Order: sequence, then structure tokens, then C-alpha cells
Amino acid sequence: MNGRVRSASTREALLDASTGLLSGFLYLSYVLSFAFLLPVQHAFAGRGRRSGLAAAAWSLLVIIAGQAVRMFELRTGDILIALAGILPPAALIAALAFINLKVGKLSSGAKILIAAAALSIIAAPLLMRVTADEGFSAFLTESIGSTMSASGLGADSNAYIGEAVKSAITVLQSAFAPLLLATLAASWWLGSVQAARRAIRGGTADASLLESLRLDTVRVPNVALWPTLLCWAGLFAALATGQTGLLRAAAWNLALCAASLYAVQGLGVLSHLSRQFNATRILRLAAPLAVMTALLSATAGAVILIALPLVGITEVWFPYRTIKGALK
Repeated sequence: MNGRVRSASTREALLDASTGLLSGFLYLSYVLSFAFLLPVQHAFAGRGRRSGLAAAAWSLLVIIAGQAVRMFELRTGDILIALAGILPPAALIAALAFINLKVGKLSSGAKILIAAAALSIIAAPLLMRVTADEGFSAFLTESIGSTMSASGLGADSNAYIGEAVKSAITVLQSAFAPLLLATLAASWWLGSVQAARRAIRGGTADASLLESLRLDTVRVPNVALWPTLLCWAGLFAALATGQTGLLRAAAWNLALCAASLYAVQGLGVLSHLSRQFNATRILRLAAPLAVMTALLSATAGAVILIALPLVGITEVWFPYRTIKGALK
């Protein structure tokens, strides 16, 4: 009996370690770094808090080791660069752990908002300082260029990479808070859905486990309406008066965070209508196409990013989810 318990414990420890290694390598890959929290959330949702925390610890160790190797290869010992490489993933991992811990009667959605807000407030001064540093931009350009050269994707593209890095920094300053919110929310939701589906396939849970994770049940509380409108008005005022620096960045971030909440509600409306009119397969095909179109076309991306929040916020006045008719 004790042998079986030890064997199960060993298997769980190995699984936690492999999950953390996968997460760490995803972050260090650059291309797939946006998905590095998914394995950790899968561990939290599928195997419990202890496994999730173990996987998170392994992930952080891999990331620290990887960043140390990169700094050694680039022959730099700048502490600012080291912190820029380690603190963001560490903060995201800590935020994900907070979301999965039981904190009073807070729902997962409330904890996601609290975690994103806390990270944004803490990160804002450091982010503005780091992104304004020319040495940091040069480090990113050189690091990405060396990675592309090693992979054979292009050895003489540093000029183009430099311009891309500058554009990315501008976007990051204006949208780091909604990016944090989206990263945490998407990672929690996708990881939880994957774990629930695996549990259902394995016979350890029934289909009701997925009910609370369905997009068509998402609604933003009505109390958020006026703060959202104030955030959008604040952005308009900042742009109209030509504000720059931290004030402009704050206006953009607040407005985009508010918009992202209603964008999720807009997705919920579309998901509900697709189920009501038996068009779920069409939505599943259209969603990836819309994402690809948004990535390839700035205009299409802007239209989608405007349309989804509008669908969500107008549900306050138009009950889209109670539409009935001949199409049903």
C-alpha cells in the first residue's frame, strides 16, 4: 500500500516537473511565450493547488536559468535587463496562483480583475522606465536578431527588427494593462477548459463541470457601465488635449481594459446566438479566421476590436440573448 502511494506521489511529482518545464520552455521560445501559463493552469485545475504551485515553481526556475544563459551569451550583466526578463513571468505566475487560491467569497472573475489591476499598478512605473531606455531596445533587437540568425530566418534584418521593436514598445505602453488582463483571463479559462474536458474523458467528472466555463454565460455586471463610459471619455479628453507620457498611457490602458470586458461579453452574445440558432460549427470556423484577419490587417483588426465591445455594451439596452424567431 505504501509502495503504491509513493509511486503515485512520484508520478505526480514528475508530472508537475514536466508541466513546469514545458511552461518555462514556452516562455523562452518567444514565439509561443503567450501560452506559457496554460500548462500551469492545467495543473491547478486538473490536479489541485499543490500540483499547480509545484509546476509554477519549476516554470520559474527554467525561466531564470534560460534568462541567465541568454545574458551570458550576450555578455551583459545589466541588472535592469535581468529584471525585465525575469520579473514579468514571475509576476504572471504569482497572479495565476492567486487566482487559483481560495480568497474569501471572491469569484474567479473578480480575482482575475484584482490580479490584473495589481500587476498593472506595480508594473507601470518600471515598464515606462524600461521601455524609455534605449539600451533595452537595443538589447531586444540584438537578442531577437541573434535568435533569428541562429534559426536561419535572417541574418541581416536588425534594422527591420529595430523598427518592429519600437512599434511594439509603443503598443506595450498603451495596452500593457489589457494585455495582462487578457493573458490571465485567457490562460485561466483555456487551461481550466482543457482540464475539465480531460477529466470528463477520463470519467472522473461529468459534463456539468464545463457549464460554468461556457462563454455564452458571461455577463459584465451592470455596475461597470458608467465607469466604462467614464474611461472612454477620459481617453477622448487625453487625445483631444494632446496629453503624453504616463497620463496618456493610463488613459489608453483604462479605456482598453474597460473595452476588453465588454468584448468578452460580446463573445458571450455571439456564442449564445450560435447555440440558439444551431450555428456553433460556423462560429468555430469563423473565430480563427477572424483572428487571422485581425493579425494580417490592421483595419480589420480595428473593426473587430470595436465591434465586439459595442455588441457587449449595447446588450445593456438590447436583450440579444432572448431573441427568438424563425431562425431558431
